[in-house]
Amino acid sequence: MKKEILVTCYVNPDLDGFACTFAYTYFLNQTGVKATPSISGKHHNEADYILSEYKLNFDTKERNPEEYENIILVDSSDLDGIDARIDPNKVIEIVDHRKINMAERFPNAKTQIEIVGAAATLIAEKFLDNNIRLPKNIATLVYGAILSNTLNFQAKVTTDRDKKIASLLKKENNFPDNFAHKMFLSKSNFSGDKLKQSLRNDFANFKSHNFGGKKIGIAQIETIDGLNIVQDRKAEIISEIKSIMADENLDIVFLTVIDLEANQNIFVSPNKEIEKFIEKVLKVKFVDNIAVRQGLIMRKEIVPLLKEEFI
Repeated sequence: MKKEILVTCYVNPDLDGFACTFAYTYFLNQTGVKATPSISGKHHNEADYILSEYKLNFDTKERNPEEYENIILVDSSDLDGIDARIDPNKVIEIVDHRKINMAERFPNAKTQIEIVGAAATLIAEKFLDNNIRLPKNIATLVYGAILSNTLNFQAKVTTDRDKKIASLLKKENNFPDNFAHKMFLSKSNFSGDKLKQSLRNDFANFKSHNFGGKKIGIAQIETIDGLNIVQDRKAEIISEIKSIMADENLDIVFLTVIDLEANQNIFVSPNKEIEKFIEKVLKVKFVDNIAVRQGLIMRKEIVPLLKEEFI
């Protein structure tokens, strides 16, 4: 059994989970705690863009959590999303930012769950509190994660803490003003099988949560020109949603598309029953399987609203 601490997040992590994994691993090693990172599944294309654009190199190997005595979860506190091989009793620490979580299922974990836009903000604050400078490769990941998770500070989940960390990192590293735009543009290529892959990669199920016995899953993609993408490829999207619903054995599955420049969400539902449920919770109106909501709302904000419906 390996003595060093395994630092990991959920399977198929977005940029926030990816950044937190490597940032916290580096932080721990700098403070004399031996740690190693693990990325389970396939990280999102956004992380690949950052790695390529800024010529970064990280060890993205997936390690077997069964081989480690102690595990730290970052940007994650949910049994549904993590590697199934992780023993909750081995988790000694959780750093997350979700209002809806399952932290109580990890009995030996020291828990830090604070509602900020990005979990990377919480990790970066640890560096500041301990007077440890973030090296540029780590800073680039963290900066990108904050911009991504706050939708360039447009999302309601954005806090002054996110803005403060991002401002410091931008100043220290001279990040370009178009950092966010180029990153978001990189997420808008859904040619060929990339759309299906994105639906699968950024999918979260909540079947272990209490939703009145309903097992719920939500796919989320962030893009530019979202409405046109949805209208042009609606049949393909609905077919994939139905496949996910069957594969995951879920009762309710839908897609939320965050249109980063139109400042709106587009929802896609596979059937009338799910449409009625979403209409009631999110106050939208579906026409031909599609609903549009002005203003940006993220999945992490939608989940608490769904849960309230079953209280």
